[in-house]
Amino acid sequence: MTDRLPSASSDEPSGVETQLRRLWLVRHGVTTWNSERRFCGQSDPVLSSEGEKQAQAVGLELSQRVIAAVYTSNLQRAVQTAAIIGKYQQTAPSMRLSGAWSELFFGAWEGLTYTEIATRYPDQLDFFTNPMQASPVDGESLLVLIERVRTAFIQMVRDAVSFPAGDIVLVSHGGALRVLICLVLGMPFERQWQVKLDHCSLSAIDFVVGCEDVFSTTSLTLLNQPVGMSSACTYDMKKNEEGAAQDA
Repeated sequence: MTDRLPSASSDEPSGVETQLRRLWLVRHGVTTWNSERRFCGQSDPVLSSEGEKQAQAVGLELSQRVIAAVYTSNLQRAVQTAAIIGKYQQTAPSMRLSGAWSELFFGAWEGLTYTEIATRYPDQLDFFTNPMQASPVDGESLLVLIERVRTAFIQMVRDAVSFPAGDIVLVSHGGALRVLICLVLGMPFERQWQVKLDHCSLSAIDFVVGCEDVFSTTSLTLLNQPVGMSSACTYDMKKNEEGAAQDA
């Protein structure tokens, strides 16, 4: 749904309106690696049967909304989730794949559980307590992830000017989505682990289409809502009370 509100600025000419766009944030459906609590990163496991069912539930939940476009990471678990969600729309939304929305590259840690990482690299675990200063072994820094998410979201806000009426869906990964939420809220990135995002839960942000001052005009309106609950497609904001689970 595209909401139109009166202009927020009295300096704008009479009749000028500010266009809000709803962006649904969806962490991809679960994979076998997720179930085994292995770090997927930019490795490419596909959805498990459970993950496919989760994506179907999101598609059904969002079928009551008009979806103009679906953005997705280029990793298969996200692409599959996005494709399933799109099938529930009467008119197929445009699909936009981008590596900018992929997960943090965990390097030598990919495919390992936290216990295995701690056993093999006991002196190289600073990323978990000081992610702005340390990176996974042979992996990507959080600063790189932040910059590519920032750039991709600014581009999305600009692109939305040309979209038909309707919501946008972003299917991505825990790390990228948490970074986006931190950017919107102005949260310290060191605390991103405290943002809990379950697989195929629904979160949402509203942004001003085409706005140059992107992050100060964007609002978090829903967080980690399980699908199937009556409030999932409303404007209610759910307070997150739990710390973040291990991401993949």
